[in-house]
Amino acid sequence: MSPDFGIADIIALLFVTVGPLKAAIVYTKLTATAGPALRRQIAFSTVTVAAIVCLVFVFFGQNLLNLFHVSIPALKIAGGLILLLFALDMVLGEHKDEEVGGLPSADIAIYPLAIPLMATPQGLVAITAIVAETETLVQKLVIALIVLAIMALNLGILLSAGKLGLGKNAGVGIIISKVMGLLLSALAVQLMISALRDLGVIAAVTQAH
Repeated sequence: MSPDFGIADIIALLFVTVGPLKAAIVYTKLTATAGPALRRQIAFSTVTVAAIVCLVFVFFGQNLLNLFHVSIPALKIAGGLILLLFALDMVLGEHKDEEVGGLPSADIAIYPLAIPLMATPQGLVAITAIVAETETLVQKLVIALIVLAIMALNLGILLSAGKLGLGKNAGVGIIISKVMGLLLSALAVQLMISALRDLGVIAAVTQAH
């Protein structure tokens, strides 16, 4: 897709930022007292809303950059910093159980499940930064297909959350989160390196030595 991020990098980056890692655990806890029909309704609504939000950023992210006069290197640096902070929290932060209370309703599909737990701010920044480097509609369509594939996986995980015991096996989720956080940290740094290369900073330093 670009000199810095291939298909595998994009899949890994989007899986960590808009994947099911945290949303599925919270979904399991919030819908613990709900019936099967309501759980399915919430799962489908959550993924639908998150997918729509992500696709809007896939196809109109560049327009947002132009509207606010944001350059691609600036977005890469800002996005890289946000992603790095997010990743460091995944690796070093303390993981506490989410506080839930009251009976579940269909409204939780929009908040907090779809936004910000599935269509995360970090994920939207990542999508915008990736799309900023695309040159053709075909490349955008490929990114859109990756997003839809991840959302399909998200739906499958949500529908199977009870059987997988995600709400009970919190330790497994923490381990996965820390491993993926390491990968995301590297990708975030790579994003900032790409911005410095675009600005000629790295090339200038290299020539000076």
